[in-house]
Amino acid sequence: MLKAGRFDFLSISIVMAIVDGIALLESILDCQLYRYPFTVVQTALGSEVAKRALALGADAVQQKPADEKEYISLLKQAKEQPSRFSTLAALRVVERARERICALGVPPHLKGFDYLASAVAVCYADDRLLGRATSLLYPRVAEQCGATAGGVEHAIRQAIETTWTKGSMELLTSTFGNSIDPQRGKPTNTECIALLVEQLRKDCNWEA
Repeated sequence: MLKAGRFDFLSISIVMAIVDGIALLESILDCQLYRYPFTVVQTALGSEVAKRALALGADAVQQKPADEKEYISLLKQAKEQPSRFSTLAALRVVERARERICALGVPPHLKGFDYLASAVAVCYADDRLLGRATSLLYPRVAEQCGATAGGVEHAIRQAIETTWTKGSMELLTSTFGNSIDPQRGKPTNTECIALLVEQLRKDCNWEA
């Protein structure tokens, strides 16, 4: 079900019929999801199981019977912050994102290079960010890199403009094909990030 859909929130019981909650937690990062959900584990088995669940990437653990107010609070929290699984998944692919961006011809000395790599990695792990660049993506990258959201947006734009001005048009055309508006000549920030995410998924042997 996780592989087939895009879920914002996942509630797991430790005791389940086929695979227990711990085994499920252990497998989530290897699922190559479009969106790694905020994950809450519910258990009545005590603190050791809770520690194990948190160590594997769960965002929170609730002791059964679950408190309704706490559960609602966790649902709200899931809308405001990245899941730990999405952060872990982004960390797994950020170096490969840097390699892909470097191969594209983006100058590594530009601030926008690092911001672009971070943006591609976090969008790889959470596809919602591509549609909310101003409100979610740039602030998240800014928080990671110790910058401002406006500074991140500007630096990524500058890196793209520099690449399209001084880079190999043959390479850029072969990489992006007909996906770029010929009248504009270069992609927007989000177009570039989306295309790089798509290629990163192919690099990682993505299976949709």
